[in-house]
Order: sequence, then structure tokens, then C-alpha cells
Amino acid sequence: MNNTNNVVLITGASSGFGRLIAELLSKNNFQVIATMRDISGKNSKIARELDGLSKNVTIEELDVTCSNSIKAAVTNTINSFSKIDVLVNNAGIMNVGLAQGFTIPQLEKQMDVNYIGVARIFREVVPHMKKNNSGLFITVSSIAGRIIFPFLSTYNPSKFAVEALAEIYRYELSPFKIDSVIVEPGPFPTNLIKNSPRPEDTQCLEDYGELKNAAEKTMLNFQEFMKNNPDCDSNLVAKAVLELINLPYGKRPLRTVCGLDYGVKDINSITEKYQLSILKQMGLDNLVQKKD
Repeated sequence: MNNTNNVVLITGASSGFGRLIAELLSKNNFQVIATMRDISGKNSKIARELDGLSKNVTIEELDVTCSNSIKAAVTNTINSFSKIDVLVNNAGIMNVGLAQGFTIPQLEKQMDVNYIGVARIFREVVPHMKKNNSGLFITVSSIAGRIIFPFLSTYNPSKFAVEALAEIYRYELSPFKIDSVIVEPGPFPTNLIKNSPRPEDTQCLEDYGELKNAAEKTMLNFQEFMKNNPDCDSNLVAKAVLELINLPYGKRPLRTVCGLDYGVKDINSITEKYQLSILKQMGLDNLVQKKD
């Protein structure tokens, strides 16, 4: 993909992977639409910093849990640049703790941001990409969308769900030459763990004994493990996104694992084989991208 004049909209660009992706793409001459919540309040300083990076960075307010907010950001982008070439689904939250302690509203919030929010983005942006008969969706998921981690009882399902959605869109959008790919980071030292909501119903966890505090200990051990580990450099995710954008349609892998994979690359290889077999049996192999 030729960088010049290519428009990339990124959700959750205020910190972590989103910010790194925005910074790297702006350095590579993409027109970056860096979106986040509360650009006039909590994130105002971050918004100003990103806006000052380059003349090819534009800041937009966007809350993935609000359809009107998404529509406004997409409409503003289309009005300003006439198109969206790439959409990076990055916004996300991660609850950490024992499953029983999370309330139903906490579970609903997790799914609303990580899964339904992405569904809202697809619904709003797909019609614009169809008009151009081209486009690319990059969904930043996690290896937790392929394997199970104790203490991530709401995060794990949200990532499994969003991976299914992104893969389904890959098949269903193939007639329009619109691509949908998934980036699966391993553990990285972002603020996701630091800012993780904890279980609100702590009373029901009293009989768990030592296991009650195991989640906190596990997360602290992970943070310590990730320090100075070259496989835990968050820039690897931003670089993977850039590489996927630069690949032509038909050459992009469905899934790209970044950092420590814990066997997820092998899982992906095996499941891809059987997934293609299933599609052939269903007579739907025409939805699989043909390799040039």
C-alpha cells in the first residue's frame, strides 16, 4: 500500500499499542486519524501531544461504546479526507481477577468495549470501504483470543469473540477486496494491566483462600518478567501493523502473533488448515482469498 494520502483511523490511540501505532504510521507518512475518548478532558494533554507530532495527524473524539460517537468520527474523517483506507481496532480494556467476583455489569462492559465496540466500527466503516472496493481492517486482539488464562474470565471471552467476528468479516468482505486481519500480541508492558478493573463482588471470594490473591501476584510476576525482555517490546505490535498495511491484498496472513506466543502460532496453523477444509465442504471456499 502506497503511504501517500492513505488514511488510517485508529481507535484507542491515547496510550499503549494505539499510541505507538499512531506515532509509527505518522512517521511513515500515513494520514493518521488518532481517536480516543474525552479529548477535551482526561486525554486533552495526550491529544495535544499526538496532534503536535506531525501535520498528518488528526485527533477525533471516539467512544467505541457509543454508536453516535463512532458515526461522528467516521463522518468527520470522510468529510475531511473522502475515505478511510485502514481501520485499526485497538481500543480495549482488561478485567483481572477470579471469575465469580465479576458482576454481570462488569462482564457486559468488557464485552461492550472489546467485542460489540468492534462490531459497531465494522458496521459504520464497511459501507464507505465498499464504495472504493478496497480497504483493510486490522483488529488488535491478543493471544488470549486463542488460549485460556486463569483470572481473565471476562477478557478471554471478549477476545475469542472479536477474533471470530474479524475472521468472519474476512470471508464475507472478500468479494469487495476488503481485508480483515488480526494481530495477536503476547504479554506486553502496557497500561492495560495497570488500569485493569478488579472484581466488584469481593464478598463471594472470601472462601477462595490463597487463590483470592493469586491474580494480583500473577500480574505482578508478569510485569517483572516483561522488564527488559526483548520479546516484550511493545513496538513489535506497531511494526507488525505497519508491515500488514504495506502488504498487498491477498498476501496478508489472517493472524499475526507478536512477542511471546505460548504455542499460538502452532494453534493458528492447525486451525487454519481445518477451517479451510470446512469452508470447502460447505461450498464456500470462494470466500477464501486467492493467493496471487
